[in-house]
Amino acid sequence: MDWDSEAARQLVESTDQGVYGVDTDGNATFVNAACLRLFGIEGDPVAEGTNLHELGHHTKADGRPNPKADCPIIQATGRGEACHVENDLFWRTDGTSFPVEYWSFPVRHGGEVVGAVVAFLDTTGRVQARRMLDEQAASVAEQARFPEMNPGPVLRLRLDGSIILANAAAREVFGDELLGRRWQDIGPHMDDGFWDTVLSADDIHYLEADLSDRAFSFAHRRDLAGELVFVYGADITRQKDAERMLAEVARFPEMNPGPVVRCELDTRIILANAAARSVFGGELVGRYWRDLVPGVDDAFLQRVMEGTRPIPLEARVGDRDYVFAHRRDHDGSLVFVFGGDVTEQKQAERALRQGEKMATLGTLAAGVAHELNNPAAATRRSAEQLREAFARLEAAQLTLAATVITPAGRDHLRRLAERARDGAGRSAPLDAMRRSDLEAELEEWLESRDLPDAWEIAPQLVGAALAPSDLDAVEAAVGRDALGVAVAWVAGLLPVYTLLHEIAEGAGRISELVGALKSYSYLGQAPVQEVDLHEGIDNTLVILRHKLKRGIEVDRRYAADMPRVPAYGSELNQVWTNILDNAADALGDSGHIVIHTRVDGDHAVVEIDDDGPGIPEDVQSRVFDPFFTTKAVGHGTGLGMSTSYSIITEKHGGELTLESRPGATRFTIRLPLTPPPAAAEAPSIVPEIDNA
Repeated sequence: MDWDSEAARQLVESTDQGVYGVDTDGNATFVNAACLRLFGIEGDPVAEGTNLHELGHHTKADGRPNPKADCPIIQATGRGEACHVENDLFWRTDGTSFPVEYWSFPVRHGGEVVGAVVAFLDTTGRVQARRMLDEQAASVAEQARFPEMNPGPVLRLRLDGSIILANAAAREVFGDELLGRRWQDIGPHMDDGFWDTVLSADDIHYLEADLSDRAFSFAHRRDLAGELVFVYGADITRQKDAERMLAEVARFPEMNPGPVVRCELDTRIILANAAARSVFGGELVGRYWRDLVPGVDDAFLQRVMEGTRPIPLEARVGDRDYVFAHRRDHDGSLVFVFGGDVTEQKQAERALRQGEKMATLGTLAAGVAHELNNPAAATRRSAEQLREAFARLEAAQLTLAATVITPAGRDHLRRLAERARDGAGRSAPLDAMRRSDLEAELEEWLESRDLPDAWEIAPQLVGAALAPSDLDAVEAAVGRDALGVAVAWVAGLLPVYTLLHEIAEGAGRISELVGALKSYSYLGQAPVQEVDLHEGIDNTLVILRHKLKRGIEVDRRYAADMPRVPAYGSELNQVWTNILDNAADALGDSGHIVIHTRVDGDHAVVEIDDDGPGIPEDVQSRVFDPFFTTKAVGHGTGLGMSTSYSIITEKHGGELTLESRPGATRFTIRLPLTPPPAAAEAPSIVPEIDNA
């Protein structure tokens, strides 16, 4: 073919392969478009005399161009031969390379070789495809080795459960002949329900089992694409052993300050902690618990064996009094005994019965400290919240100060601030439904004005007894442009006044408690006051808010005609605290407390109801006894209700009664509307929050 002919040029320009011609020195004689594109050449290499072999498409390892003598094309051209080269690299003008396969044909003129025509093919795609195939082949080979290399059993199953692959570990556990068998037939604890669960989703489902002396966990996962189920087993024997060991250590705290003993069912001691050895002396292992403690007889042991809860037993060992809680471990053949030294409690009980005033005060010191903690904690919490509230108010105040508002608008906001200050802590109680409705109305009002954080601001406005009409007045006073700033300022102002009120209430309550303690030895000298029962109850609810807000709803049904009652106000507050705190403990995290007040002739009546589990009928007659409590050891001393009973009956000449059944417990307090009688000679006791 005549390479200078028009036909030849059209042919080389129509192909997507690179084609170029060179003379014997490597200078370009023609270059097609595909060659220019692949080499990254700009301009006309023929006109510019570009030497294609010196562009760098044949290079040494150090990056320098090979001499023309080393170029296969030049060598073949010089010999007048065609050449074919595979897996070579051509280099672009920007220094990048690409793999090629090329053919070189000599061009003769007058019988002499005057150059060569080179056609080359970019084999990048071919190389990448070959590399991908190689990688996939290596991956498949590695995956094939993976099950055999896994130290735990690995199986591959069809959807009917038949085994099509099992590694060496699986064959070791279940036997050599596994292929074709159904996993449901050999898998531990397998059943059709579990298998249906595995097939129903692509989640991993675990099954634990003991095989001989080893424990395994089998993970099942269905491969939805391949219609297979994969099972991976792991030997968890050591993990189970460690868990059992930790459980043993956790169940037997050697550092327990009270005696702790573990016995067999016949009371033979197999383990005793340091406190038990100290109480009973010497080594206890092998001795019998029933021989050491009076009262551990056949009848008592029968109760322990049949019971599911701790069975307490009071006993005197040497010169100390103990309460031993016995509990059978129904998961094994053991009995656990946990002892507590109650010598001081017993001494305090005897002192109280003998009327020893100072001994009683000492016994109650812990209770007084506990009760003082409630208002102190509430005051501290309010103070911490006040810091954040002040910060928000300060930011809102700065924004308000920079906002253009008319004097009349600022005067309206000032009156609103005075209203919030005067009404802090005095808003009428709202039931949950009414509060929710008001919050929704205010939230809708705020959102209709495109004000941000409507859901957060609305409850604060409801707490300050503000209605949409009040916000309408604010909008009219300050204008639509300043409305958002004004509402944010009001919302920041309200919690500040509320928290200040709560701090004052908490501090006042602490003062009342301290005053009641100081008047302990000066009976009858505490001032009789005209007490607002509703205010006292409300103050108590504020102090106990940290316990009541967990999920307990309080419904206050106050009589509108309730007069002030002549009474010892601080002592009455202790009664409300004891009863309401006990109700909160009985309800736990949710329930209802209803407080009724009414006038019955010449008495004011307060009824406090809760829908908790109730007080067992067989102990109701002892609720007002000193040191009786239904709470666990360490959670109460049984003085709260006995003290409340003394305050109501002895100091005020009233009545305190109890009615209880599951789901309905009611304490009824009747107070005469006449001044209370002179204080009796028996000491007034500062109560502890405690009892049934």
